[in-house]
Amino acid sequence: MKSVVSQKKVNISPEVLPVIPTMDVVVFPQIIVPLLVLDEKIINGINRAIEEKKMVFLLAAKNGVDPQGSISTDDLYSVGTLATVMRLIKMPEGGIKILVQGVGKARALDIMTTDSVLQAKVQKIEVEESNPAELAACVQKIKKTADQMATSGYTFSPDFHIILGKMNDAAKIGDFILSHLNLSVEDAQKLLETDTQKDFLILLSDYLSKEVQVAEIQEKIRNNARESMNRSQKEFYLREQLKAIKQELGEDDLEEIEDMREKLEVLAVSDEIKKEIGRHINRLERTAPDSLEATVTRNHLEWVFALPWNNTTEDNLDIAHAKKILDEDHFGLKEIKERILDFISVRNLKKDGFAPILCFVGPPGTGKTSLGKSIARSLGREYGRISLGGVKDEAEIRGHRRTYVGAMPGRFIQALRKTNSRNPLIVIDELDKIGADFRGDPSAAMLEVLDPQQNKTFYDNYLGIPFDLSEVMFIATANNADIISEPLRDRMEIIELSGYTLEEKISIARQHLVQKAIANAGLENQNISVSDAIIQKIIADYTRESGVRQLERLISKLCSKAARTLVETKQHADFSADNLEQYLGPCRFIDDGANKSHQIGISNGLAWTSVGGEILQIEAMLMPGTGKLLLTGQLGDVMKESAQAARSYACAHAKDFGIDNKLFTEYDMHIHLPAGAVPKDGPSAGLAMLTAMLSTLTNRPINSDYAMTGELNLRGEVMPIGGVKEKILAAKRNNIPYVIMPRKNSHNLAELDNMIDGIDIILVDHANDIMDRLLMPEDKSKIIA
Repeated sequence: MKSVVSQKKVNISPEVLPVIPTMDVVVFPQIIVPLLVLDEKIINGINRAIEEKKMVFLLAAKNGVDPQGSISTDDLYSVGTLATVMRLIKMPEGGIKILVQGVGKARALDIMTTDSVLQAKVQKIEVEESNPAELAACVQKIKKTADQMATSGYTFSPDFHIILGKMNDAAKIGDFILSHLNLSVEDAQKLLETDTQKDFLILLSDYLSKEVQVAEIQEKIRNNARESMNRSQKEFYLREQLKAIKQELGEDDLEEIEDMREKLEVLAVSDEIKKEIGRHINRLERTAPDSLEATVTRNHLEWVFALPWNNTTEDNLDIAHAKKILDEDHFGLKEIKERILDFISVRNLKKDGFAPILCFVGPPGTGKTSLGKSIARSLGREYGRISLGGVKDEAEIRGHRRTYVGAMPGRFIQALRKTNSRNPLIVIDELDKIGADFRGDPSAAMLEVLDPQQNKTFYDNYLGIPFDLSEVMFIATANNADIISEPLRDRMEIIELSGYTLEEKISIARQHLVQKAIANAGLENQNISVSDAIIQKIIADYTRESGVRQLERLISKLCSKAARTLVETKQHADFSADNLEQYLGPCRFIDDGANKSHQIGISNGLAWTSVGGEILQIEAMLMPGTGKLLLTGQLGDVMKESAQAARSYACAHAKDFGIDNKLFTEYDMHIHLPAGAVPKDGPSAGLAMLTAMLSTLTNRPINSDYAMTGELNLRGEVMPIGGVKEKILAAKRNNIPYVIMPRKNSHNLAELDNMIDGIDIILVDHANDIMDRLLMPEDKSKIIA
């Protein structure tokens, strides 16, 4: 707003004057301002003032008033300017345009609105005189501020400082400065309402100082922008020079650099990751191409751009298709197949859910690893496999830092590059065989990989940037889940795969193994067959496993023999159960681990191992001594304590079993479990140990048709155990007709379906409940001393 002030006394004769509201402008005394007036009341007042040769009263409207709307008297300031109308022009489109000149300041005592005119009763404001010395000080301050503006390079007009330097009158200097300032209505009104010339100059000086500060900031911004433009132009010029120099030296790698920058533009990553990758590209550009640092940086960037940031495969969510694939590739495994079909059903309803993290736990050869590949095929996902058996270095999971020679990303990033997909299915094989040493604990690093809340931003030390693993479907395999750390086990859904029954193994061999072996031997069109009877004999006499891996090898060996016979004699080999030894050699398992004759002090115990269930013979013998209990067979602490508990129960209830107490004080009891080189542990042999002890102490043979498992407490109660399925399969494999197990494990039998066909399961609560069945009378058996 441009205005000029002259603090002179003015004689004002009228007391009631027409009011002209001014929008966005404050008119000061001595200023000449054009005004456009459209309101009829205000126009009537102006006409009356001209006719009566009166002045008009200019009042500024407050901030926030709508210029197009109506104005009330409350929207006007009370202090305004008395002015004379110098000229009036009627506008063709309506309204008038007037030229007014300020004369002096006045205060509105009352604003009156009539039907035709807006007027106010005004009182003239006299400007108080100020001390000349104070005015001179204010003028000096204003000139100093103006000099500061000149120093900073900012000026209102080319001749501003020249004119100001020649002026000495305080009133004229104030008018001159005011005419160059662009003030808001509120700030200008404050100047108008000052009481003295001194206050006016002080406030004007403050406004001028603010103007200088704003000018300095604007100049700083312009300089920064200019420097930035100069820097960009300089960088472009230097890059062109660098390109020319490298072309002359034969080291032109700028095409490769530009190619990387183009790839970076289309990379579907966050701005932070783009910034980090761009920083490495710039470093590569500044580095000599034949230097070691350039080689490391180039390899790193090649890995970054080779990762499937944008590549995903669409899941095949057809449940019927998935069920067909799973049944074609694997026999049985109902629980796992159901879980995969559940996942597909959820994905049909919710596309962005987390992929399950499964862990298949079971004996070797049960199809854990191959099942992962089958699941990937049913879902239409890419397949990757990572074996962690024997891995001891944490860098195998998170990658090596680039400072090391030969550094590489971790195995998971490598698997993603091989599959070229962000959402493959990755099988983590042998998870329970991870090691640990001074280089770190890989199982601890796996916590981040297998946590859906953390693997969104999986950080590989080699890449140096996060990568999203949340879309990857992880399937881990293990033989023994107890070895896996608790936090890692908690992150996975454990699904147990028990060993196969005889019927299942025959079905697997008939549907999968035989056809595969015949194809591998090149005998597809040679009418070679392997009957169920041969398969059953191989299972019974040549393999002793929970899975089918050894069975597959033997069937392949049999087909190899058939191929050799065909090549040498031009005749087909005729396999049968009777001539099997000619091709596979003598039977490997003639005498199994079960006791098949009723003997004193020998019971059949059932044990769980990582490769399935087994029969353990538990032998007990009395010999003269001092009542000691001798335990041999490389038993663990838990099994030793079970033997102590069984002996304590037998001693406490000697009268109930008709046992002479001298046998506990004058004789030593020796408990032995054969296969002494194999470590044994666990509480589930308590019932079998008690049976062997009581048989020895009572001289009664044990019925060998029974195998048993169960933990025993000091009260003789049979406590629940684990590995029920494996133990029952071991009994079935050894043709044991009766299995004794704790009643509290009855819920496990519901999961076995037809697996227990041919075996009579006897559930017991207390050891005394079955001793009459186990311990036979002396006159009804052949006792072998």
